[in-house]
Amino acid sequence: MTISFNFSTQAIMKEIYAASALRCITNDPSYRVPPVLTRHSAPALQRLVKDAFAFVVMKFIAHVEACNLNGETASECNDANNGDDMILSVDLRVPDGISTSIMGSMRVAVEHAIAAYSLHIAYIGHDDHASKQYSQIANDEVAHLLQSLSMQHFNSPTITPQY
Repeated sequence: MTISFNFSTQAIMKEIYAASALRCITNDPSYRVPPVLTRHSAPALQRLVKDAFAFVVMKFIAHVEACNLNGETASECNDANNGDDMILSVDLRVPDGISTSIMGSMRVAVEHAIAAYSLHIAYIGHDDHASKQYSQIANDEVAHLLQSLSMQHFNSPTITPQY
């Protein structure tokens, strides 16, 4: 079975803004952190989100039927301008019997992996500790999703007592 996931760069960037703000708020004052990422960073972040999406898709390549980077072609890059939303989509082969609630959870997990990898890239050279943490979060999320995709089916096993 194949399912399609569509991701909004604006929605992922909201997660990035929240994570960046929480990092600044909850951090030890003696530890110097980069300034919080805000909407002023949107053009650069949007590009990072697109790059992170490509990274995550390549991790799932054995399960990918198709993907779309905002309508890009092989010869033309199609980045949004003026803060427009980009839609990134991927069609994944998944085990039969997957429920809509599990599909929703998978979409959120992929979105989280994209945001974490974007933060990893954003913090390289500015906060290497955070960069490594976000890289680990993204890789862990991808590993869990790959494990789920390799399952034969999502149905619970049936136990039949033998009397």
